[in-house]
Amino acid sequence: MLMGAVDFLLRIVTPDIEAYERFFFEKLSLVPGIQEVNSTVALSEIKSTTSLPLLRQGG
Repeated sequence: MLMGAVDFLLRIVTPDIEAYERFFFEKLSLVPGIQEVNSTVALSEIKSTTSLPLLRQGG
């Protein structure tokens, strides 16, 4: 669930900024209903997964 200024958060991985630019103009910007896009570029990766270890109940 997201609250605030965004409705969706996408993680898009491309080999370089030029590939992202192509993806943006050739795909993402053509999706009906998209009015605004804000992009953030990560300079390094600290953690590559968002999953959390789950404990079993009763054990």
